Amino acid sequence: MVDQCVHHVDKVGKDTKHQEPKMLLRWMPVLLLVLVLGCSGPVDVEDDTALEQGRFGLVYVSYDHDWAETGDAVLLTTTAQFVRYAVMDRDQVARLLALPLDPDHDLPAADQCRLYDMSIDVAQEEELEEEETNSIELLEAGDLRIQTDGETVTLSPRHFPWLLPFISGVVYGEAQSSAVNKVSGVRASGAGGEAVGAFSAQVGSPELPRLLRVGAVEPSALITASRGGLALRWSTGEQGENDVAYAELRYTRGKRDLALRCRVRDDGGFELPASMLNELSGKSTLELVRLRRTFFTAGGLERGELRVAVRDRATVQFE
Repeated sequence: MVDQCVHHVDKVGKDTKHQEPKMLLRWMPVLLLVLVLGCSGPVDVEDDTALEQGRFGLVYVSYDHDWAETGDAVLLTTTAQFVRYAVMDRDQVARLLALPLDPDHDLPAADQCRLYDMSIDVAQEEELEEEETNSIELLEAGDLRIQTDGETVTLSPRHFPWLLPFISGVVYGEAQSSAVNKVSGVRASGAGGEAVGAFSAQVGSPELPRLLRVGAVEPSALITASRGGLALRWSTGEQGENDVAYAELRYTRGKRDLALRCRVRDDGGFELPASMLNELSGKSTLELVRLRRTFFTAGGLERGELRVAVRDRATVQFE
């Protein structure tokens, strides 16, 4: 192909060398076209479909009971994010935005435990900053109303000066109500904005799981336990078909923020394996969580999700 191209160009040059300069100028575009199309071969076109991108929304409602802080009261917390991202994977987006646990990606199989590193990797963050095509845009969906039995919370979008150059848009700040007496179903609605259309979704709440025993003792403000396995007992309740239950133990090791997570059968009992506790020391936060969710549609999103989590929390001192 190259030889043929050179021969053709040479022939054109010989045929035109005795012509007037104006004639040669007329041939220049032809010569360039032959060089580009005839000599270069197929032109590589960037395939945008190979770049991972997506648009999703998450409204997250949490009922939290903490033995050390709330007594018998339960705190209702609501957050929301509407995200458009490109040239990144979903796990990177979730970590950078500190999104709540996703049961599809952040839990092991049933009756299994796994250790997760929740720390931000500075090296990976620097790599993302160097990639000019990376982007996370936080979208506006207008004012949000989160309604429960006896509580209505409004979340409004506001601009935030992001520290990372590839993140832009608005945030819906976390809203925490005063203590509530019970958990209930949740209805979430958005008025709609320029990027995300109006939506409405509702889902019932699972029953709050109450820790009955942690190791050999009943739960209290501070529980002392050994690393030779940690048996958990909790109250059972009516379960939805797609409900998820898990236990999580959060602790630090040096500068790392770690989480031991076990997906449990919601039958009232599970033991955290001793093999995964032997390096623990000091205080850890134990959570037992039930999670339920529903999906909704809205203009500008590929998928929207309303998620409700109910959790009992205690502080464990390992010796």
